[in-house]
Amino acid sequence: MKQYTKFCLIFWLFPFIIHHAAAQSGELPSQEGKMVKLYEKVLEARSGNSDSVEYFSDKFGKAFKNLVKTNPGTLNYSFKRLKDSNYCFVATSADGNFRIYSWDTWTGGTMHNFDAILQWKSNGKVFTKKPRWDEGDAGSFVADIFTVNIGTKTYYLPVWNGIFSTKDAGQSISVLTIENNQLVDTVKLFKTKTKLLNSIDVEYDFFSVVDRPERPVRLITYDDKQKILYIPVVGDKGEVTNRNILYQLKDKYFEFIGVETGKRK
Repeated sequence: MKQYTKFCLIFWLFPFIIHHAAAQSGELPSQEGKMVKLYEKVLEARSGNSDSVEYFSDKFGKAFKNLVKTNPGTLNYSFKRLKDSNYCFVATSADGNFRIYSWDTWTGGTMHNFDAILQWKSNGKVFTKKPRWDEGDAGSFVADIFTVNIGTKTYYLPVWNGIFSTKDAGQSISVLTIENNQLVDTVKLFKTKTKLLNSIDVEYDFFSVVDRPERPVRLITYDDKQKILYIPVVGDKGEVTNRNILYQLKDKYFEFIGVETGKRK
């Protein structure tokens, strides 16, 4: 499994009291404006004085993480300016209890380096945690989180996106859930013919899907009505085909039900 799909949820943890959120939420538009200006400094440095990219990128990362960490109201704030400017991906679960912020640090080359912060609510408190990427991992961004309820448990299935070069890219879907205020990343929810998996990875040639209109390209999709997860079949040369591997939610697992040609979403 590619390193970009692996992360250890042990870096830092910070609880917040929800009633503080109301007082802080009024400040969030102003704080977001500051984040926008900081990220614009990153882009200005990238197109001009490249030696300053790392400095401004680090400054933005620290300021944004601190904003999310110290303001529980951010969990319900839209961050519309950051999202609409494509400065930051803000993916939120259907129940509003889990969110992933991710952004390009612009400190890489054709391999893009991403940073991220995870945020969730449990028992009236908001928690945050930063993924610690494996050594040498460039990180990834998240544009979608699928929310699945099985019995009394809620599972979050984020789709992670990695950019390894101009040509090489990857997507991965993993499983997260909240237990005793902790974010658990070890649940194996995907059932193949032979084993259970916590994540499914797809590596592909970006040029094979470059003509698709959506950005980011959405290869791994989920039909909530039929409870079917679509994983694209990739050819030997990395080309994304029009075939999908199907996993359907049955009882406690997403079970492999076959491979078919289907319309992409």
